Amino acid sequence: MKKPAHLAIFLFIGLPFLFSETIKFEDIKIRRHKSEEKRELVDKIGVLSFDDDARKLTFRSAAGDNFAVQYSDITKVVFDSDAHMNAGATSVAVTALSPLAGALVAHIRVHDRWLCLEYSQGDHSEKVLLVLPGAIYDKATAKTQSLFGERVTIANYFEKGKPIIDKDGDIDKSRVPDLKSKHSMKLDRTTHPLPEAKPDKATIVVVCPPLAARNTGWGNQFKLHANGKVIAVNKMGTYSIAYVDPGKYSLISQSENANGFDMDLEASKTYYFIQETFQGIVKGQTMLSRNSPEVVMYLVDGAYFSDWKRLN
Repeated sequence: MKKPAHLAIFLFIGLPFLFSETIKFEDIKIRRHKSEEKRELVDKIGVLSFDDDARKLTFRSAAGDNFAVQYSDITKVVFDSDAHMNAGATSVAVTALSPLAGALVAHIRVHDRWLCLEYSQGDHSEKVLLVLPGAIYDKATAKTQSLFGERVTIANYFEKGKPIIDKDGDIDKSRVPDLKSKHSMKLDRTTHPLPEAKPDKATIVVVCPPLAARNTGWGNQFKLHANGKVIAVNKMGTYSIAYVDPGKYSLISQSENANGFDMDLEASKTYYFIQETFQGIVKGQTMLSRNSPEVVMYLVDGAYFSDWKRLN
């Protein structure tokens, strides 16, 4: 009777260790501040590892962006995604061969797949934002769900922008009547206001990430229209906050193009949006998506407040 008992104990205790593993995901981007003095976010590529033996999640990059977190210290995991155009896809060779071919390559739709982690560290909490390649997104999601269960949220907002165009393929001016409005805009590098929940208003937070940290504050304006009126103006690397009456809205992000969707906004609630940017024919173009508060506010932390005013 003793041998079966010992075998049962081994099976109960030993099998989890026998089948434990370390899973590594490569080509993961960590998005962090450029420096302690500069708010802009930069991407550094590294390896994300799930070490089941040590019960630890680690990230390592050649640039020295490293962290290690015990599984038990992870308090929240959020997966999110948005869609934009692949502005970096146009190679010099393709463009030199054919400008039209280069333009077509540049307008391939791609997705950013975000992994936002929150974890406790001593007496405070930390956050980190990672960008995952599409090829490993499903596997990383499944692995994370198996480890952290109810601590994992998969954001799945259906509000993703569509082109706002007329029959000729131009911006539909009937849906964007404020198209010709003029605005001044500068980066506020001293204050960094955060959104407030107001009982009689819906709060809108919209961030416009730069194509690269060096693009912060450059280029053309990206305007957010709500029912035909501009309520926010950004440039790459800035964010805006707007308070509007509750109701049904047509929300449209506009630059050289226009892109948006309709949705209902409720009083006392806060809604989070990303104005994605990509290179157009002459100016930067945009796509609008609704995203999780965790991802948007992380990007807001790495952006400057937009100090804008209407001129006409």
